Amino acid sequence: MGQISKQVAARNENHGGVSFDQMMYQAKVFATSEIIPQAYRGKPQNILVAMQFGAPLGLNAVQSLQNITVINGTPTASASFITGLVRHAGHRLWTEKDAQNLSVTAHIQRADDPEHVISVTRDKQWAQQMGLLNKDNYRKQPLTMLTWRAITAVAREACPEILFGVQYTPDEMRDMDTADDDSVSVEDIRETADDTETTDEGEQQ
Repeated sequence: MGQISKQVAARNENHGGVSFDQMMYQAKVFATSEIIPQAYRGKPQNILVAMQFGAPLGLNAVQSLQNITVINGTPTASASFITGLVRHAGHRLWTEKDAQNLSVTAHIQRADDPEHVISVTRDKQWAQQMGLLNKDNYRKQPLTMLTWRAITAVAREACPEILFGVQYTPDEMRDMDTADDDSVSVEDIRETADDTETTDEGEQQ
C-alpha cells in the first residue's frame, strides 16, 4: 500500500468503532447548540450527514460542521480547506499570478509522481466565458477569486482521491446556479489579492 493510501486508511480507521446510535445522539446534541453554523441548528439529520462527509477527510464532528456546507445534497468546502487537504496528503501546490492581465495558474506536483506537474489556469477570459465578471466578488477582488478557482480546479484534476467527493466550494455551486437561497457558505473570501501571495511559487521552494 502506498504512503498516501496508508494515510487515507488511517483516517478512516480513526473514525471507526462508533455506532449509528451514538452518532445520532451526538448529532441531536449538536443540533441544540447556538455555536454551530445556523444552517445546521435544529437539523440533526443534516448534522449526521455532514459528519459522515467529514470523517474520511480526517475531521471530527465539530470540524465537519465548521468546514463542510451541503448544498442541494452536494458537500462543499472552502478553497483554503481544499488547499490544506492537498498539502496534508504530501503533494506540492503553488500558484503563479499575473495581476496586470488577471491570470492565475495553479500547479500540483504529486508526491507519488514528482516528474509530472499538473497545471490549471483561470483568467479574465475564462471568467467572462463563465459569466462571472459582473459578480460582486469578482469586481472587488478578481485575482483572489481566480486564485481560488485555479486551486480547486487543479485539485480536482490532480488528486481527486483525497477530496472524497468534497470537490467544489460554495461559491462554485452558486455560480452553477444549483444553490438554494437559504444555503450558508463557509467560504471565506474576504482576503485581498495580496493576502493570497502565500501560495506563490517563490514561497513554496
